[in-house]
Amino acid sequence: MQDPQPTAKRRLMRVLLRTFEWLIGIALIILIVTGFVLTNLPKISADVSGSLRSNDLMGTVFSLSNQASWPVYDVKAGCEILRVDELPPGNRHFVGSATFYFPESRNEILSPKQKLTVPCGRAIATKLDSSETAEIHAEMFIVVSFRPGGLWWLKSEKFPMRTEKTENGTWIWKSIPKD
Repeated sequence: MQDPQPTAKRRLMRVLLRTFEWLIGIALIILIVTGFVLTNLPKISADVSGSLRSNDLMGTVFSLSNQASWPVYDVKAGCEILRVDELPPGNRHFVGSATFYFPESRNEILSPKQKLTVPCGRAIATKLDSSETAEIHAEMFIVVSFRPGGLWWLKSEKFPMRTEKTENGTWIWKSIPKD
């Protein structure tokens, strides 16, 4: 006859092993869901505010703000120019395009409701010295990378911007809604 003790121990070990596997599975699912939620929850938005002077595209202030309830970390923002076309007055056939390089804005922590200025307008102003330019057609992205709280990987977003002529004839920067 067999001793009943080893059978009871084996059953107990099997139950403990299944319980341990079940707990590990639940913990992995919780980690995956938490990572997904934390990665997709931060709400960074781009704002554009016009210059105080009329028809001054270069005096425009670009900024990012954190609309979430908690901070984001390791924030880097810069401008990626797609196109800048200058149309001088009286010559509608000449289009002068240029490539511009912009300094990055950095912030270790972007707290809720805090704004970070991105120096795109100031950089364009240093590159375009012609005050006779009648129209400037430009398109760009504000490119942002940041790390949501509690995670070690970076997330990046692009906010499209372009110049647009208003009803009164002035040129302003406008945010293009993301799809």
